Amino acid sequence: MNIAEQQKKRYLRACPLFEGLQEDVISRVASRAHNVLLPRGKVLFYQDDPSDGLYILCSGLVRVSITDEEGNALTLALPENGAPLGEMTLVSSDRRSATVTALEDTSLLHLEIATTLALLSEEPKLAAHLIEFLSRRLRQSNDTLHKFAFENLQQRLLQKLAELGLQHGSLEEEVLDLGRKFSQNALAEMLGVTREAVNKQLKLLQDKDIVTMENGIIQLRRPAEIIKNLPNP
Repeated sequence: MNIAEQQKKRYLRACPLFEGLQEDVISRVASRAHNVLLPRGKVLFYQDDPSDGLYILCSGLVRVSITDEEGNALTLALPENGAPLGEMTLVSSDRRSATVTALEDTSLLHLEIATTLALLSEEPKLAAHLIEFLSRRLRQSNDTLHKFAFENLQQRLLQKLAELGLQHGSLEEEVLDLGRKFSQNALAEMLGVTREAVNKQLKLLQDKDIVTMENGIIQLRRPAEIIKNLPNP
């Protein structure tokens, strides 16, 4: 499936790296971007693969994960549409730091390394956007470390559910619907705990009427307090 030029521009404008750039810059980037269709279950790139450039998530759902020497996986993120993938290729030639796998049929834009480096040298504003984005990522990493160190599992689970709901679902009155089915295994990977631990906490939250299920999709009731306590992006 080829992505039309105008659609490419819309996807680029949704990406924080290109947000606010002048129309002629967006047009130049779009003309150099190649579309990629990643079927469900396929891997875009593996941890430690050589970098082949920057990807932008247009539609679908992917998992960003890392694996230790024993093969244990930890899910780092389920990015929302518009998210850049492999953005470190813009500042470093190191190998990929994580694996990206399609959880649904997924559409992406791909900018090759030479293209991205040329764009950075041509467009100082793009470089400024990159610095701002990486700084935000660093703050988010610090927030994640803080959660692992100081917050209990139930609070971490509630915050993760709220984040997923805001990224992929919908908020109506007093209910935040996650919009997709997320397995307990997937939630456990995101939190770095066992599936059994997540199962126990979900049951406790259901007993407290904080979490409900609708057709297998998790819903958060009265999520305002949870959302209020989420770290600023």
